[in-house]
Amino acid sequence: MEEMTQAIDAVTSPAVQVWMNWMLAVFAASILFVWTYPPARLALMAFVLSALLGLLIFSFTKEPYLIGISHIILWGPLAFYIYKTVVSAKEFEFKSIYGIWIVLLLSTIVISLVFDVKDVISVMIGIR
Repeated sequence: MEEMTQAIDAVTSPAVQVWMNWMLAVFAASILFVWTYPPARLALMAFVLSALLGLLIFSFTKEPYLIGISHIILWGPLAFYIYKTVVSAKEFEFKSIYGIWIVLLLSTIVISLVFDVKDVISVMIGIR
């Protein structure tokens, strides 16, 4: 774990570190909703599993830019699920605390996935 943390710190700018802290905060906020909303349970589970899978990927590749594969595998389907079953539902309340969190979560996931796909492709074509 220490080796992965050092590798990530070595290749990330302060702005990316702020983004990573934002992602942690948004996913951690799922704890506020896990007892009431199944999507919050899925978000927390996907976050924990992506961390474990990311650690596994790093242990085999030693490439911090490939950790995003864990996000693509777990957060991609989560984003699709949240959009299809929560955000697009007629009864979804955007102005509720839960609604604001869901929108922040979905936005964070989508933005993260854009960067993750870019990073993974960059490694695969030899740019990184």
